[in-house]
Amino acid sequence: MTKRIAIIGGGPSGVYCALQIKKNNKDIDVTIFEKNKALKTLLATGGGRCNLSYAEYDVKELAKNYPRGEKFLYSIFYNHSVSDTLEYLKSIGIETYIQQDKRIFPKSNSARDMREKLLGELERNNVKIIKEEILSLKNLSNFDKIVAAIGGHSGYELAKQMGHTITTPAPSLHGYITKEKYPSGITLNINGDNLLFTHEGISGPYVYKHSSLNAYSKYPRFLEISLLDTEKLKEKLKTHSQKSFGNTVSDFIPRNLAKVLVKNFDKQGAHVTKEEIENLKTLSFNIISADNKGEIVTAGGVNLKEIDKNCKSKLNKNVYFIGEVLDIDGFTGGFNLQNCWSCGYAAAKDICGN
Repeated sequence: MTKRIAIIGGGPSGVYCALQIKKNNKDIDVTIFEKNKALKTLLATGGGRCNLSYAEYDVKELAKNYPRGEKFLYSIFYNHSVSDTLEYLKSIGIETYIQQDKRIFPKSNSARDMREKLLGELERNNVKIIKEEILSLKNLSNFDKIVAAIGGHSGYELAKQMGHTITTPAPSLHGYITKEKYPSGITLNINGDNLLFTHEGISGPYVYKHSSLNAYSKYPRFLEISLLDTEKLKEKLKTHSQKSFGNTVSDFIPRNLAKVLVKNFDKQGAHVTKEEIENLKTLSFNIISADNKGEIVTAGGVNLKEIDKNCKSKLNKNVYFIGEVLDIDGFTGGFNLQNCWSCGYAAAKDICGN
């Protein structure tokens, strides 16, 4: 008798799980239920280029990039690593490349192209996609196993129906609205991560990482960053004593920002006070709230203590939870998609083995 699998959610984790099931056993019948367009969320990743993973091949080092879910992911990544993901994507015609910062993208630099290739693979493997919102697992009683890959928020009600505990959701990977306003478009590089000034505050990878680590911290918040090395600034002021203070500072930080921070921009370097120099050592932000326009990931979800190493529910052996519905979230840089690929594989492997 043909085994029938229902996957709720046509996002990255659900689609990848379906493909891995078919890769291992073409005779299994797989149906995806998705109320919107399948893989719609993939289109916005990596600014439309699709930052699909991150080139870290040590499992424990990779898992350190997940503020929630680190230890749970050890076995998940061990069984389906970054290398395994890239190998599979290559087998279906998705060539990839690694940036200098270790972020991985398709060679086409197109999330749309990657989406089309994944959807094409579903079609070739006869995976059915039904446009329907599943509000109760009882509606899927004619399926042998169910994979909940429905993402954050909307998937929690299904988990609750089974008695699962939901860790309170909170926005993660988002920008901040700050009291201080600086010219928008300025970018600072802080320890390899960019901080971007926006009309309402700050954003960019550095801020996303900070917001992720502090997802459950209350507002208002205070953030202080190192702006420049004051000792190096002092040395340059000595050797360029006739040069204006503002122009010298502009050698260390963007000129538009220097114009805002240096009150005596045209003052000669020889006459700059120690206090004026020390004032540029750090830059502080009074954070009012999250800028939810930038929210791309949610912290919280199904309690990982109630899920086994194959992403199977410990409360119902025929139900799996994968992707963002779980209490797992990573930093920006391809980590959240790698979680989707690896969890999708874990569920598929267990399904095919049963």
